[in-house]
Amino acid sequence: MKLIYSGASPYARKARAAAIETGMADKIEMLEINPWADPDGYRDINPVGKVPALVRDDGPALYQSNVVCEFLDAHGETKIYPDISPARWTALRQLAAADGILDASVLTRMEGMFHEGESASRKLIDRQELSVDEALKQLEGEAADLEGPVTIGQIAVACALGYRDFRFADKDWRGAHPKLAAWFAGFAKRASITETDPEA
Repeated sequence: MKLIYSGASPYARKARAAAIETGMADKIEMLEINPWADPDGYRDINPVGKVPALVRDDGPALYQSNVVCEFLDAHGETKIYPDISPARWTALRQLAAADGILDASVLTRMEGMFHEGESASRKLIDRQELSVDEALKQLEGEAADLEGPVTIGQIAVACALGYRDFRFADKDWRGAHPKLAAWFAGFAKRASITETDPEA
């Protein structure tokens, strides 16, 4: 199998971290690309042209980070998606909050890249940053739920917080979210996070 990724993509980072946590990383060839360059043939693998994508040996390629992560969980030695139980809904709630942070952050970054200065939509950016702030507030209030065996929720939250550090270093999310910051300081020491750090 082959996992196609970009080192700067937080969605691809989620999949790469999941590969490490599930024990699948040694079974997968990692191939880094620049999706913005639209490499020849890549849209045959992933028609939407984003990363990550997982090229399988036994079926068509899978794309979209959560689909890739579920496949890795299904085939890995260590499960990161809890069985049907309150723990599963907690992990998926964390995943939803983290993906919300990522979606809003990436959209804010794209708006700044493609519409510089006064041409950037302040209304759009403010709305996305509000989404980030509210999701962070939720995670801070539920920080105790981030403890315990590693789940897709924890992985996603770590990747979302890491992306804020990577692309929005001027915004201090830690000050208003001390419990979340303390959790991240510990979780960020895991190999799945250190080995996928875009700044490493």
